[in-house]
Amino acid sequence: MLKRHLIPLLALCALAAGCNGGTTTTTSHGNITVRDGQVILKAGDQPKATIDQGGALAVDGKDVAVDDHQRDLLRRYYANATAIRQHGIETGKAGAAMAGEALKGVAESATGDKDSVSRRVEAQTQQITDQVMKICDDLAGIKAAQDELAANLPAFKPYAVIMDDKDVSDCRKDVKN
Repeated sequence: MLKRHLIPLLALCALAAGCNGGTTTTTSHGNITVRDGQVILKAGDQPKATIDQGGALAVDGKDVAVDDHQRDLLRRYYANATAIRQHGIETGKAGAAMAGEALKGVAESATGDKDSVSRRVEAQTQQITDQVMKICDDLAGIKAAQDELAANLPAFKPYAVIMDDKDVSDCRKDVKN
């Protein structure tokens, strides 16, 4: 029953965030922000770091030299961070579709076909669950890229505290519950 109420609420929140007309997406307790084509990282007292689509890293506004492997890891980090916004929008759309089915169901339940309505709403709920799981996968991708970057790029190491295993496991646990 909780899943039935929590997932739609999350979906509607994602839809509202995705439709604000802005270009900012924030996750991981506000420490990862996607804005204006950049992923912006904040970690404690460290200066702000940015990653662009091409895999360029800047710390405190200064470019950091990276090799091809490091650039690929930075692009992977960027891709996962930016995917969260798209998957949030898709989750919101699935939530809106479920709300539509639920409203149709209110009208149809007067005719007595409650089982049909329940099956359609459950199918929509599964779509929402699948979309939210994609966000959890994005978080896992960020964590994996973060760990590899910390091991291969000394300038990135202070930012390797942003995402931890608990963030990913909590996301997956919340979806299952």
